[in-house]
Amino acid sequence: MTQPKGLLNRQFIALNGIAFFTYCNLAIFFEFHDYLSTLPIPSMWIGFLIAVFSLTALIVRPIVSPFITVQNSRKWMFTGCCFLIASLTLYNFATGFWSMTVTRAIHGAAYVVMRTSATTKFVSVIPEDRSAQAFGLLSVISLLPFALIPPLLKPLTGYFEGFDGVINISAALMLINLPLIALLKSSWTTDPDGESALSISEIALNLGDQRIWSLLAINLIVWTSFTTIFFYLKGFGEKIGISNPGYFFLVSTFTEMAVRVFAGHLFDKINKKISLLASLILLTFGYMSIGIATTPIGFYSLGLVLGLGWGTILPVINGFLFDVSAPKFRGLNANLATEMFQAGFTLGPFLGGLVLFSYGYLPLFFLSGLILLAAIPLTFLSTNETKVKQ
Repeated sequence: MTQPKGLLNRQFIALNGIAFFTYCNLAIFFEFHDYLSTLPIPSMWIGFLIAVFSLTALIVRPIVSPFITVQNSRKWMFTGCCFLIASLTLYNFATGFWSMTVTRAIHGAAYVVMRTSATTKFVSVIPEDRSAQAFGLLSVISLLPFALIPPLLKPLTGYFEGFDGVINISAALMLINLPLIALLKSSWTTDPDGESALSISEIALNLGDQRIWSLLAINLIVWTSFTTIFFYLKGFGEKIGISNPGYFFLVSTFTEMAVRVFAGHLFDKINKKISLLASLILLTFGYMSIGIATTPIGFYSLGLVLGLGWGTILPVINGFLFDVSAPKFRGLNANLATEMFQAGFTLGPFLGGLVLFSYGYLPLFFLSGLILLAAIPLTFLSTNETKVKQ
């Protein structure tokens, strides 16, 4: 497989465009909870209906990932995008529990096929020495919709006469992805180097490498601890008298984006193991400090600290995983990392809720830091000096 010579090539730009419009599609569901409360659905089931999307993605991704290769990824992307558009139109007819459950499941399955195939293609257009920078830029593109779309939802909902109207516009917006997919190099012909699906023995060989499973475990730990902050910080902020705790994530998000834009070129020049260790230590300090923050200045300053940590650790982990993976396994491993993200968003809120209910905020945030400490010894099991043999 020929490696691209530059990072900002046509395919890289097209894939970032596809990611942007796909994440715009997700960001509109910021007000989905409020929309569901207007439908004749018992309130006790609303949380379940929100979770069906992620639960479906968690189940479908490991099933489809071995069958999606660099060579057939464009076909999968096209199919996933078409089903994604169709699933969005189904929301017009989903007004009850069962119809909404089916719609959410189809939407989640279509999304995961689209995202998995795009990720598989994405890792094939990254130059060998620009992995962390590439993932850093992709993550900036992925964050933008969540900063831009939520403030626009209220006026858009009014202009399009309801949330279902906004969903229809989102479906139309996804049509832009079709010509972007067409810009990708043709993968409709057979290439024996990258066409065949991975066998069970190949997957076992890949996962048996301690560098691979240790980085996947670190990914799970990072996302599990992150969600305990993401979902429970608002309540803590209100408890200590912060007027708008949401500004914490405004500060952290723009810090993340700034780090990845202005320092992203350094991610591949500094030893990734050192960057990973430094980020884990910084985040551990930040998490354990949240529970003792008592003033707005201290509270928002920790948003800056965690933004620095999050802005560094996520592209470094993904770049590290890219470096130690054989080319044939890069798509699979990138999608397994996304699976760890999905698992963290399932495990973190559940365990965090139990700790919060039993012990309160201070033990919750302290435990989040301790969880991160468990990732530190795992970093010593990884190295980016050599790659797995195909």
